[in-house]
Amino acid sequence: MKSPFAPVVAPIVAVTAALIRWQLQGSRNLYTAIHKRFYIPDPDLGWRISAQHPVWLGLEICAVLVAIAIGLLIAGWIIRRREARRGRHETGLRAACWIVAIVPLAVPILAFASGNAPANGLDTLPAATIQGIEAGITGIVDARAGRYEVVEHAGTAVTAHLSAGHEEFDARFGTGIRGTWQADPRELTKPMTAEVSVAAASIDTGIGERSKHASEAYLHADQHPRITVAIDRLLSATQAGANTVRFRAPGRLELIGKTHAVEISGTLKKPDAAAVARLGLSGDIVLVQADFAVVLKETALAADAGDFDGDRIPIHVSLVMRHASD
Repeated sequence: MKSPFAPVVAPIVAVTAALIRWQLQGSRNLYTAIHKRFYIPDPDLGWRISAQHPVWLGLEICAVLVAIAIGLLIAGWIIRRREARRGRHETGLRAACWIVAIVPLAVPILAFASGNAPANGLDTLPAATIQGIEAGITGIVDARAGRYEVVEHAGTAVTAHLSAGHEEFDARFGTGIRGTWQADPRELTKPMTAEVSVAAASIDTGIGERSKHASEAYLHADQHPRITVAIDRLLSATQAGANTVRFRAPGRLELIGKTHAVEISGTLKKPDAAAVARLGLSGDIVLVQADFAVVLKETALAADAGDFDGDRIPIHVSLVMRHASD
């Protein structure tokens, strides 16, 4: 082509296609996720992580594509002046511009090729729906008494739902979770203890650099390597179906060197044999789903509260636990 501005067409096409993809995504996210995380309904765990991880474009990558287009416009203007002055085509510069121009097209192509969100998939965990917990401890779960230990499993995770920079996302701890529960599920009025901890450095926000920043600048994982939640009694427990109990309990959260009182509500369930098989497990299994919230101004994150859009951080705990004797 004769015009040195011709390469600008490619990044403009890339920007248009990227914005169309962003609009179709519907999540209005600011940042790009190379492997977008989605939650899908699960008959046993409530929600689990989908195996589909499409490229989810953010507005920041669209801005980068716009900057490339502007850069090529400036380059075209410079090339035209050089050619007018020298009286010949700048073949090398024109070729370099075309190389730079073509690269942005890979962004929307890869995004569309990676697929869409899974059916019924959500990019953040839904709000807790546990309601109507009554006073008293009347529910039972027909499971063995003794010590239960957290199992490394797709259904084991601790997830904090965050809103920062006008974007909502989940900070998930899905690996290195340790925990125990000592109790008699048939007699929940008896003394019991439970403790679960996660490695602060394992935080996963869905974007690598953001996860690293959260671990180092906010959680100070080098000084406070683990985050712990513990309970030692129930406030209430009511039957919510066969071998399923809704509960409410006072808890203690150890976060960044401080201990906070939290109220935890959730469900305790013993899955049937078919569910255990679907989960790929064996032995005596119980499933725990629990929720609580942390008030930012009461934590060591108070100084950084302005970085968040709200004053509370909802936290969801999902645990697969196995009897220690199995």
